[in-house]
Amino acid sequence: MANDPAAMLQQLLGSASSALDPSKLQGMLAPMLDLIQQNGGLQDLLSKLQAGGLGEQVQSWLGQGANMAADPSQITAALGPDQLKAAAEKAGMSAQDFAGGLAQTLPGLVDKLSPTGQLPGAANVGEVLGKIPGGEQLSGLLGGLLGGGSGGSTPSA
Repeated sequence: MANDPAAMLQQLLGSASSALDPSKLQGMLAPMLDLIQQNGGLQDLLSKLQAGGLGEQVQSWLGQGANMAADPSQITAALGPDQLKAAAEKAGMSAQDFAGGLAQTLPGLVDKLSPTGQLPGAANVGEVLGKIPGGEQLSGLLGGLLGGGSGGSTPSA
């Protein structure tokens, strides 16, 4: 289990991912990472979500307080149904289920990666993950997610 990326991601996300079936999370992992990278990295994906009406939610994920929930239909609208459908097909699930999985995992992922309220640059992801139990094992897996943008800045609404 120590080398299982889905199990490590569930450990990183804690209770935020407990509602997801581990096999669904495993199936979603690679398509979810591809989707984030296709959108220019996590920074740029968050900017798209903010522009698509999820500004308050994204800010709550980056902030120190409780994470606001995202509605799967809002994620679909912000990212575009075609892009989500393609990712869902790779994961072997419906676009609605994939959007639901993103709605469950993104808040916790962003929250854990932004303990200071900002996403780290790709070069700093190992340092951030090293402070989270089991996170150092995810460093290589998640390092590419933070590429594409300038890294250490908070997306603007």
